[in-house]
Amino acid sequence: MSKYRDMSSGQYMNDLGRIRWRSGVFSARSTGTDSAIHPLFPGYEGVLFNGRDGYINRIPTKKYNRLSIRMYSSRKTTAQFFWFYDQRWTKFGQIVFPVEKGWHTYIVNPRSSGRWRGKPMGLRFDPTTHSGVNIKINWLRLYRQTRRRVKLVWSEEAPRGSTRVYIDVDRDPTNRNMDLLKEKDSRSSNSFSWDPSGYGPGNYYFYIRPGGKRPGRYSRRITINRAPLTRIMNPDDKGGKDYAGSVSRDPWDMSQPSDVWKTDHLRDISFSNGIMSAFPTTGDGYLHLRVPVPIDTDKYHRLVFRFRYEGPFHYGDGTMSRVIWSPDHNNIDLFQTSNDIVAYPTWETYVIDLKTASKDGGNIGWNGQVNSFRFDPLEWKARRRFYLDYVLLRADDTANKRFVIKWRDAKKKRRPTRVSLYYDSNKSGFNGRRIASKLTQRKGLNRFKWNTERVPAGTYYIYAIANDGRNKTRTYSSGPVKIVH
Repeated sequence: MSKYRDMSSGQYMNDLGRIRWRSGVFSARSTGTDSAIHPLFPGYEGVLFNGRDGYINRIPTKKYNRLSIRMYSSRKTTAQFFWFYDQRWTKFGQIVFPVEKGWHTYIVNPRSSGRWRGKPMGLRFDPTTHSGVNIKINWLRLYRQTRRRVKLVWSEEAPRGSTRVYIDVDRDPTNRNMDLLKEKDSRSSNSFSWDPSGYGPGNYYFYIRPGGKRPGRYSRRITINRAPLTRIMNPDDKGGKDYAGSVSRDPWDMSQPSDVWKTDHLRDISFSNGIMSAFPTTGDGYLHLRVPVPIDTDKYHRLVFRFRYEGPFHYGDGTMSRVIWSPDHNNIDLFQTSNDIVAYPTWETYVIDLKTASKDGGNIGWNGQVNSFRFDPLEWKARRRFYLDYVLLRADDTANKRFVIKWRDAKKKRRPTRVSLYYDSNKSGFNGRRIASKLTQRKGLNRFKWNTERVPAGTYYIYAIANDGRNKTRTYSSGPVKIVH
């Protein structure tokens, strides 16, 4: 919970106030009896899905079978998880669980509801059914329960009563940071098996508290390793060669007014430090990008732009962007209009494949040659100052004889890791052909030059298998590389 978009994209919250993120903790206060947040929002109907929209990031329930959440509540209450199979929230499952006062880790089994199946596109969490409750969330995990267990063994010289077993993230029993795992009858020889799969990476300690006034004891440190978080940077869905940067060697990077050919219904326009800023005067403010040479839509079809605006998100008021294009700027009947691209107040990079993007108007689509390309930053009542960093129209990553695969490990503390690279044509199953084996992963950006001379012409996805000796992870590239001979 360290980022604005870690919870509900910073939006889609109900009956919550005093919202903030600080030191990796989300906090809020319930203002009604139906408080809710969306760790995974399904996305609106009729929009171009992007980023973390649930419609394009569905949950495979056969793989993920448990939910865990580290949460604080200022009072005893009731919480619930919902998961949705449509964007109207009419098809859903639900599970309810009790919440105690203070900090606790809750393990929830959605399968016990009998409705955890298929691939839901949305996940909602209601932290309380009461108003005026202060809540904090440190982390939330949707995970696969494993058979791994950590066994704790201890002895007692004079057993009596019961003994409580806690898990703690430090060695201070007074700071109320422990979770009770088990209370059991005291014996001279004791053991307990702990399932760590619901807990995040980090250091933990068992704390044994015997009955009566006998002092408690901490165990040695237990470390849950963070698995490799490999991210393939090249190829990716942002593509390769850029239209404006290629045909005129002057990309639409907003470094100068000439990047924009024409504007309308915008005021207070400025270009500073590579950022264009303006204020819409109506609900139809727009700018035309400079198109010196017709755009080859078969080649340049990956739209990438970085954008933000001032003020709050409000979908009903029009906090969304659109692009409009045409083969003839003077013939309005030929204009093609994309569906809405839901936009957020903070800096975000939006990636859209215009070849497959749904449209709000027009029957040509992203085909033929385009001579006019327009960007509408905000719609309807959303009169807010906006900031545009760049607009790119990119081709697929392409190679003939050589292609440089790039990747990095996103986790902060890394164990020595070996990475093997593969390619396949369908981005499914991790059953492709090997490129390279057991490459030593280094800090920062890693590169491998792939010899593609003998690779048949076609479109391929790269995947990486990373192994740090304790965990193995697999990940596909977000976009393809096109081999052309």
